[in-house]
Amino acid sequence: MTIVAGIDEAGYGPTLGPLVVGRCLEQDQRLDEAHVVYARYMTSYADRPGAAGIRSRQGIVRRERAIAAARDALAREAELAQVPAEPSTVAVLPVQVVGDSAYQPLSRGLAEIMTTDLALLERFRMVERLQVGALLGELNLTQAGRVDPATAVRVGHLVRAGSMVQGLATIPPRGTTRLEAAVVRSDGEVTAPARQDGAVRDLLKMEKQLVVEIARQLGYELSAAELEMVLENGTQNLAAFLAYSRGLLAEDRGDYRSAAAFYAEAAQADPNFDVARDAYEAATVSVETSLSLPSAITTLSSVEVVAPGVGTELPLGGVLTTTVTDIAATQSETTAPTSTQVTSGAQTSASQPPPTITVLGTPVAATGVVRIIFRLP
Repeated sequence: MTIVAGIDEAGYGPTLGPLVVGRCLEQDQRLDEAHVVYARYMTSYADRPGAAGIRSRQGIVRRERAIAAARDALAREAELAQVPAEPSTVAVLPVQVVGDSAYQPLSRGLAEIMTTDLALLERFRMVERLQVGALLGELNLTQAGRVDPATAVRVGHLVRAGSMVQGLATIPPRGTTRLEAAVVRSDGEVTAPARQDGAVRDLLKMEKQLVVEIARQLGYELSAAELEMVLENGTQNLAAFLAYSRGLLAEDRGDYRSAAAFYAEAAQADPNFDVARDAYEAATVSVETSLSLPSAITTLSSVEVVAPGVGTELPLGGVLTTTVTDIAATQSETTAPTSTQVTSGAQTSASQPPPTITVLGTPVAATGVVRIIFRLP
């Protein structure tokens, strides 16, 4: 298995431990656990060298989880249809864009920014855009244009959302741009659409005002502090946002090279567009198929979880460097893990120390020892 990680100037990046554990879980199709490993690292160490490697894997796992969840929901559709949806859960469907074809990528970008804006309110539980997109993909509706209300209700049941937001952006080559959205409730009721008109250059300002109206239709009035957070979220540079939207489109296709180029274009157009810069770093790491780590340690030969008290002998073969790391028994435990380093087959060089795998508060579904064994090529 190839390990993709960021490396700091001192040698092994601090992301290596969580990245190895997460990739092991991914290979074992334990996607939820892998996501927790990555998410917990990013919560505390997002500014550390190499964090883009974790962010990259986190994004890939999110997409894989979304596809798996969509297929599972469709398999259980009859069962889910009998269960009332969560009233506070909201899903934003892809925004239909009509008019100038150059703005078609905004379908994803506008859905993403509307989702993140509403998530700032903490009143609603937002369904991730990826999850909605994965479900529409399984339903073969990603290229079908606007989803009709009946299909929106079906999607709502499948993602357990009590309300779906349907948006429409009309952007003619010349003239007034219109952005509108309506709320489709789980019982099929559709609200009167909220609407904003203006010049295309003001599209992102119109989106902010539309979010305020959507929240009102969902029964919530923003405070002054919440309105300020919404207004500051994202970018007001339309060129940057359009490039970012193209990046989302490419990333949804799994084309990370193109996505990285679009995200770079977005960050260049607006250097303060932090989301675009982070997305660029993650997409760039995703492009990599291998990484030259110190001592050329790039291949994971095996991983094993054992209970405490079991002997620490490791199945060494050839020139191996092995680290045995104790995993905390609970997520709340904050003591540093204890590591014992075992080397076989060669003298350890003082100038090139072997790697130490440190699992930073990583929750693993076992209490005991994780044995991570590397083989030098």
